[in-house]
Amino acid sequence: MTPVARSGPRFWAILGILAILETAWFAWFLLEPFPNFSGPERPDFCRLHLLVRAVPAVVPGVKLRETHLGNALEELSHVENLPGRVPILLAAAFIAASAVATGNLALRGLRLRPSLDSWERIAVGYGLGTIGLGLATLIVGRLGWLHPWGIRAGLVAPIAAELVARLREPRVPVSQTKPIRRSPWPAIGFVLVAGPFLLIMLLGSMLPSIDFDALEYHLQGPKEYYQAGRIAFLPHNVYTSMPFGVEMLHLLGMEVLDDWWSGALVGQVLVAAFAPATAVLIALTARRIGSPRAAWVAAVVYLTTPWVYRLAILPYVEGPLCFFHAGLIWAAFRGLGTEDSGLEDVGWVSGRETHQPNRPGRWVSLRSPTLQDLVLMGLLAGGAMAAKYTALVSAVVPSFVWAVWATWRSKNWRLVAGFVAGLALVIGPWLVKNVTDTGNPVYPLGYRVFGGRHWDPGRDAKWSAAHGPKPVEAAALVRSIVEIAGRSDWQSSLYVALVPLAFFCKTGRREIVFIAGYAAYLFWTWWLFTHRLDRFWLPILPALAILAGLGSDWVRSRAWTVLLSAILGLAIAMNAVYCSTALAGLTDWMGDLVTLRSEVPRVLNPSLYRLDRELPPGSRPLLVGAAAVFHLDRPIVYNTVFNDETIEAIAKGRTPERVGEELRRRGITHIYVDWSEIDRYRSPGNYGFTPFVTPEVFDRLVDAGVLKSARKMGLRRELFEVEPAVSRPR
Repeated sequence: MTPVARSGPRFWAILGILAILETAWFAWFLLEPFPNFSGPERPDFCRLHLLVRAVPAVVPGVKLRETHLGNALEELSHVENLPGRVPILLAAAFIAASAVATGNLALRGLRLRPSLDSWERIAVGYGLGTIGLGLATLIVGRLGWLHPWGIRAGLVAPIAAELVARLREPRVPVSQTKPIRRSPWPAIGFVLVAGPFLLIMLLGSMLPSIDFDALEYHLQGPKEYYQAGRIAFLPHNVYTSMPFGVEMLHLLGMEVLDDWWSGALVGQVLVAAFAPATAVLIALTARRIGSPRAAWVAAVVYLTTPWVYRLAILPYVEGPLCFFHAGLIWAAFRGLGTEDSGLEDVGWVSGRETHQPNRPGRWVSLRSPTLQDLVLMGLLAGGAMAAKYTALVSAVVPSFVWAVWATWRSKNWRLVAGFVAGLALVIGPWLVKNVTDTGNPVYPLGYRVFGGRHWDPGRDAKWSAAHGPKPVEAAALVRSIVEIAGRSDWQSSLYVALVPLAFFCKTGRREIVFIAGYAAYLFWTWWLFTHRLDRFWLPILPALAILAGLGSDWVRSRAWTVLLSAILGLAIAMNAVYCSTALAGLTDWMGDLVTLRSEVPRVLNPSLYRLDRELPPGSRPLLVGAAAVFHLDRPIVYNTVFNDETIEAIAKGRTPERVGEELRRRGITHIYVDWSEIDRYRSPGNYGFTPFVTPEVFDRLVDAGVLKSARKMGLRRELFEVEPAVSRPR
């Protein structure tokens, strides 16, 4: 679209009102207390407090080293620790190259590669390639063929195949037309603005994880697969039966480096790589619907969002999930625009547009969706569901509706069949795995429909109470809207600042309404059908970023450009300050990894750290109430709160003598009980914890001579040693 420059009293009045509204919005955003980080001691702790301590001289007497900028520069100054990260970077680059090659081979198979520009081939190829590598790892792992050298050789194969395919490509004659000269300043500006965020994403992804879910299953599951040399059902960790398409990247990293700890960091780097890949697809979509400015701003809005930074430095699946949702929007609009609607067109404000503007109010498409397009959408939707079950609603259902619409429009049933084939190819193996292990394809979900082993009505009710939909209340709806708008600790102010302006664009209106409708669908399905955990609404960010990019170019005017620059400058500065603090995650970006491998577990859970370091070699403790166990070096027995409690299975209905025999039969030498964690589970609104586990259970075992007296390991944490078997005289 080509916004028309405006002037006159009416325009200046509109711009003045807009400036007032934007100022009011930023004032609220800066002054609203953090929901997770404000408390009784600092009830008004907000972003403004961070901003005033960002640079020296704002607060009198505050020196550079005491500011957030000074702290960030100090953390980034330890370049002597970079060599320790080289193996991680090389392994991640190796796997990423294999993923891009695998994805491009898939695009060749679909005959889509010639229609994509170089940015699309890299971004889409990476996403498709991670899907392919994840499925290959699943199959190899189920067969018990996990081995470092076998995995390394397997990763080389697609790289070699893609190189051969490129060498065999016919040479394209060099065009004799004079190339269009484009200003380099937009690209330079993008690097200057987004570059620091990408840098700390990369460095932050190579730090040990501190997140509970990551330590319980995102990383712990791949660790157990690596140590076992195979992918098998883990009856003590229900979360590992969910689709693990993203977690396979961690397993690949572990195999390539032949080390579970540093391999997990490789996987985190690969997860972080989804952030720039998502930004590319967001920019491409905004460019096709709108203008070069829309593309640049959309990418900047996404990459500078603190949530995106957080998703890059923690091994969550929502970062890849955002990629697949962005990919589905990109695929739906792939036919929009003209040949010159790729990222190579880097104009900003001045200069002529190189394509004909879309007509107002009309869909503009070079062609109808083809079978290959629908297969690609099926693969992307499958990739989303292979990352998280919730994508069945957020990605699979809407893209299936799109496939049905394309089929009805073209009267070609092969289109919807192609979509289903692509979807089944990706998600099918994960569903088959669950059927084999439990009899339920979507275990632990769908118990009332599919039933299944290792689950029962009581456990299903407990799961549903924790993860089921919340009550539908007007006050809760308002809170959720305000949270997504800006109250969330890791949200950016740019979405509310720019998204509404997209509806004032004179062209591309139907496309804007379509994307806004999809964003509304994502919100309502999150709000109505989930337990409203904040991470679950994050797939809405790509759609909002596209709209924000389009809103940034709602009018062509130098005055609006100045106001837009002020809006972007203030918001990005705030986001940069926030990401530089511990509120967004660890900031030891250049810390010594050897030290961090020891220090992070020690600070995170001193009691578990002591347990891991102080027990003698050959010990095998049973953990009760503790499940965030990834950092432990020794063999352990544990279970999640939704699985059978191991101590209950051992002790319930047995005499103390028989309990001792069962403990020794299982090779358990110690029992570690985390009463504080058990109390947390039992607190109102939490998951709950089996009533069987009480201090009296352990007191009886101590009195009977099965366990030695408890050793204090910390506040409300105890360690019992199992007494060895007593030889009876014959």
